[in-house]
Amino acid sequence: MSDAEVASFAARWLTATLLNVTDSIAARLTPTTVIRNGKVRAAGRRMEQVIVYDWGFEYDGKRYEQRSFVLLDDGFQINQPVIFPPERRGWWYCDLVRIVEDGDIVTVDDLWIDVIVGPPDHPYRMLDLHEYAAAMASGALSMAAAADGLVRTQRFLDRRLNRRYDHAERTWLDFPPADVEQLMDVRFPQQWSTIDG
Repeated sequence: MSDAEVASFAARWLTATLLNVTDSIAARLTPTTVIRNGKVRAAGRRMEQVIVYDWGFEYDGKRYEQRSFVLLDDGFQINQPVIFPPERRGWWYCDLVRIVEDGDIVTVDDLWIDVIVGPPDHPYRMLDLHEYAAAMASGALSMAAAADGLVRTQRFLDRRLNRRYDHAERTWLDFPPADVEQLMDVRFPQQWSTIDG
């Protein structure tokens, strides 16, 4: 076989293998509807403590499609923004969220605190703590809800990102989570709509 034939065979084998893996994962998923910030209703799929869903938006006159993941046990929603500049493609945007489950409907509302996660050799960056403080001060966030959000943020950072002093490897502890990696390319019927209000 020539090098080109070997490369072609390898590409076909890899594609078939990936499709079989994502198809077997898709069979284990539970249909879920996600209500995002009261503005978007999207079809999603749940695998244990992670929900994956796709949704669309318009930015600077262009239409985009975004895949997002809700980490139910962390209380965070993460995605790799399709509008990040090329030098930040593959980076993650993580939002602290309020999650309300009602049967197969999951409502996810942004709670201001954001974390941007790049490659492991870069520090992560926290954003919008001033907006969180303003929500606390104005009463938009009760003291109990604010305390819960801070505890969940610290738990997310410690569980997923903060390296221990004895962690010599330049890797994140558990980010992105293994379940998210399994769901990155999973296929399911996409459907979303805006909620008028």
